[in-house]
Amino acid sequence: MSPTTTARPLTEASSDPAYLALADELEALVARLDPGDRLPSEHELTASHSVSRLTARASLQELEGRMLVRRVRGAGTFVARRIEYPVGPSMPPSASEMVRRAGGIPTSQIVSVQHRRPTAEVRDALGLGSDDRVVAITRTGQVDGLPASFGTSHLPADLASGITGYLDDGASIYRLLSDEFGLTPVRSWARAELVVVPRDVAPELGADGRPLVWRLESCNEDRSLGRPVELSQTWLRADVYRVRFELGEGE
Repeated sequence: MSPTTTARPLTEASSDPAYLALADELEALVARLDPGDRLPSEHELTASHSVSRLTARASLQELEGRMLVRRVRGAGTFVARRIEYPVGPSMPPSASEMVRRAGGIPTSQIVSVQHRRPTAEVRDALGLGSDDRVVAITRTGQVDGLPASFGTSHLPADLASGITGYLDDGASIYRLLSDEFGLTPVRSWARAELVVVPRDVAPELGADGRPLVWRLESCNEDRSLGRPVELSQTWLRADVYRVRFELGEGE
């Protein structure tokens, strides 16, 4: 059974449009629910709040725009799990570690593994020469079984050429570099921006249409070696991850 809001019609007393007033009321409901809980349907909202179907639909779309819910065609609207993704010097540069810390279940599937010459951008980021090669690992990631990320990790081949022998679906590259190769990856720099998801990436993220997603690029280094050991270029669903930069110490 779906949770319900207080059954009362919306009045003209609010200065906000009816759909925003209803969205605010539903946001308060979402705060009391757990990730994955189902919200009332458009039909249920129409009956309980004496609003039109268009108003009910617009209110749920507003919640989706606030990254609070995920709408699944044919199934309903569900409370979204937002994973805190702090980017800072004290945080492990691993998405799976972030998901576990937030109480979620991370999984991943390997799309491709290639030994190749890097692009100029990747070569410069990793401090490689013109004849050096990289291991490029492209994967999709899920949180609690739902599509959440898609990206490629570039590793210098002279450091990690044997990593393919350890790779399987669900493997953490961060853990492999640490446990199997004796490296200690720490984030040396990162940049992120909200962008419209490219057409070829949207299906990998299970996205309907062209929503805004996080484009995160991050370079990790091993300080004992004094060199970069991984460049990751990743797309993250904005309704799954809340990216937050932490620089310096807070008051």
